[in-house]
Amino acid sequence: METISGTVLRILPVQAIPDGETPGQVVDLIIADERQYWRVSLWDDKPALVTTGALAVGDDVRIEHASPARAKAGGERRLNAGRPTHITKIAQAIEPLRDVAPAKLTVLAVTRPEGGKVCVAGIDEHGFWLRPQYVYESELLAAKRSLFKNRCVSTVYLDRWRGRRPRKEDRFFVYSPGVERELPAEEQRAFLELHVDTSVDAVFRHERTLGLIKPRILQVYEERAPSKQRETGYEQYIRFNFKDSSGRLYRRWPCRCIDFYDAWNALKRRHRWTCGWRMLRYLQKNETYLAIGLTHTDYGRSKLEYGAYPMIVGVHVVHRS
Repeated sequence: METISGTVLRILPVQAIPDGETPGQVVDLIIADERQYWRVSLWDDKPALVTTGALAVGDDVRIEHASPARAKAGGERRLNAGRPTHITKIAQAIEPLRDVAPAKLTVLAVTRPEGGKVCVAGIDEHGFWLRPQYVYESELLAAKRSLFKNRCVSTVYLDRWRGRRPRKEDRFFVYSPGVERELPAEEQRAFLELHVDTSVDAVFRHERTLGLIKPRILQVYEERAPSKQRETGYEQYIRFNFKDSSGRLYRRWPCRCIDFYDAWNALKRRHRWTCGWRMLRYLQKNETYLAIGLTHTDYGRSKLEYGAYPMIVGVHVVHRS
C-alpha cells in the first residue's frame, strides 16, 4: 500500500466498468507533487467524490492505502484507490511538477472531438512534432483558460506513450496550465516556413506521422457523412483535393481541423450556395499550409499507401503582404 500527497491536475471522464465485471464506474485522476505525477484510478465508492463535486481540479489531497496497479513496461506510475483507501483534502503549499521541465508546444492541430477525445499536435521548442494523447473535450470545455489554440504556444507536461499502437510522435498528456502566448502574424509566417516539409512523401515515408505542407489547393468541398458515421454525431465532412510541392495530386483528404469547420460554417451561413467557391478563392489567394497526420496503422489492410489513413488536422492561412 502507498501514501501520496499532491494536487489534482486533471480529472478524466467517468468510465463504466466493462461488461463481465462488477457493475460500477471508474474515474482516473492525474495527481502531482513537486517532482512527479501519478495516475490514480478511483474504484468502488470513490468515484462519487468526483460526481458529487467533493473532489475537484486544483484540490490538494492526501491519499492513503492506495494499491499499486499491475506494473507495466516503462514504469508507469499508477495507483488504485478503492474502499480501503482514504482520501482527504489538505492545506499544504504544493507546487505541482515544479522540478519537471515542460515542453513549449506551438500548436498546429486541434481537431473536432471524436468519441469525446480531441487530437492535438504541434512542434516543440526543439523542432520535434509531438501529439499529446488523451486530451478530452470535457476538459477543454471545463478549463478556466484555453489549453490549446492553433498558432499559440502552450506549456505542456508530457510522458512517454505506453498505450497500444504507438506512433513516433505520441506522448501521454499529463497536464497543461494553458496557452502561454499567441504568435504574431509575422512570427506565424516565419514559423510555418521554417517547418514546412517538401512533400507528403517527405513526411510519411520517413517514419513520421505528422508534418506540414504548403500545397496548391484545387478543391474544397463538403459531403454528407455515410449513415454509420452520422451516428457519431457529425453529418458534415469537408474534403480537400490538392497538389503538393512535388506536383503529385491527392484527392478526397478529410479535414478534421475544428477552426476550419467554424470558418466554413460561418461562410456557409452567409453564402450557402457559393461557400465552396468562395473558400477555395480565399485559400488560393493567401498562403495556405496544411498540417497533415496519419491515423493508427493496425487496420488489417495491406494496400494502404502509407499503412494508415492520411488526413488534414490543421489549416493555417497567412495573408499575403
